[in-house]
Amino acid sequence: MANISPTLERADANLPESLDRLFNLVRIQSISTDPAYKTECRKAAEWLVSELTGLGFTASVRDTPGHPMVVAHHAAGKAGAPHVLFYGHYDVQPVDPLNLWEVAPSSRRSRTSATDARSLPAAAPPTTRAS
Repeated sequence: MANISPTLERADANLPESLDRLFNLVRIQSISTDPAYKTECRKAAEWLVSELTGLGFTASVRDTPGHPMVVAHHAAGKAGAPHVLFYGHYDVQPVDPLNLWEVAPSSRRSRTSATDARSLPAAAPPTTRAS
């Protein structure tokens, strides 16, 4: 079994930047259940392609009968390396009811800056919703 410690250490070292990227993505109003946000869904897909390409992946937006999907590939570092398939959603939830938000939903952020991300508890509660 491979030693995962270097991977976890790198994830910890890059946590502030990773959180910044996550917040940039969720600020895109990609509400896939509302046709009014169709262009935002494409914007989110294109944002992901740009980010994945910057990380060394070959990535593209693929049109579907619904919203576009993102497909990315990364060449293995060595022959016989394992393959990983990741499936995830890049859309966000509808913002209703609006009266429960403390700040505008499109300005999602943590209570701490990304540079203070290491101080976040492991399971931080949502910070933009009223209790």
